[in-house]
Amino acid sequence: MKFLILIFVLMLGACAHPNLAYITNQGENTVSVIDIAQGKVISTIAVGKAPVGVAVSKHLQRVFITNVESQNISVIDTNTQKVIESIAIKGSPVGIAIAPNSKILYVADWYSDRIIAIDTANFAKQREVIVEKAPAGLVVSPDSKRLYVAARDTNEVAVIDTTALKIIKRIEVGTHPFGISLSADGNTLYVVNVYDNSVSIIDTNSWSQSVIKVGDHPYCAVPSADNNTLYVTNTLDDTVSVIDLKTQKTIATVDVGMTPEGINFDAASKRVVIASWGDNNVSILDAKSNKIISKIKTGDKSRAFGNFILN
Repeated sequence: MKFLILIFVLMLGACAHPNLAYITNQGENTVSVIDIAQGKVISTIAVGKAPVGVAVSKHLQRVFITNVESQNISVIDTNTQKVIESIAIKGSPVGIAIAPNSKILYVADWYSDRIIAIDTANFAKQREVIVEKAPAGLVVSPDSKRLYVAARDTNEVAVIDTTALKIIKRIEVGTHPFGISLSADGNTLYVVNVYDNSVSIIDTNSWSQSVIKVGDHPYCAVPSADNNTLYVTNTLDDTVSVIDLKTQKTIATVDVGMTPEGINFDAASKRVVIASWGDNNVSILDAKSNKIISKIKTGDKSRAFGNFILN
């Protein structure tokens, strides 16, 4: 009997902590919190003006939201789903990422061409480094030692040593790089080239690079947990390109909502979550069948730029 009770308690605990997607709604200054397994919005949170970027930390139990027009970052407590603090940014924060060790939060100041490194234990402790030009997507290596920055207007990726906060390498990519992501092991970098309709695939050990063509005006890309598949949102095609990374060929093109932008992979459910700016909703793609299994109404102009799924 005790064993059965223990199993029941464990099952309740698992149900109490679902994987959640935090979707920024730029047109109405809110964040929609979606229970991915249930396929529904469980909370809507008022944040700053024109929210775009998202970074999540399971360790800190926090979600960080960049608000472009109010020039700040909203800090959400994931236990209460409420904003508990605001970090002022003198600029236009867009891209955001948190180190896997949860010690440093990185923010891309779009118009000032800089990256701000914020100590998560003390938000007043900040450092910065200038990159060129118009920094957009950010991603941090699994060991937290490197920060990769998509510099949109110089068509390159800046590689930053996070200890010294200095650029150690610049990698030429396609035209207007924007979204950026890493494989789980940190060995492969994916960079979306908006004007070239392509994705650059970069080996982070040798810096060798290959390029895959996708749909019209891609925005973001995310690999599956096993790094076998890459999913790319194409904003002007209203589609997601599904790419087999072993062959580097497109194996499916899926129609989703109008102007898909943010995209993330939920390893627990093997589902891909896609935010559609034009339709004000989120599409859930089954990674096994490459079919849309549900659509969830969110808020006005949903973007969700960054890693927005809290596991």
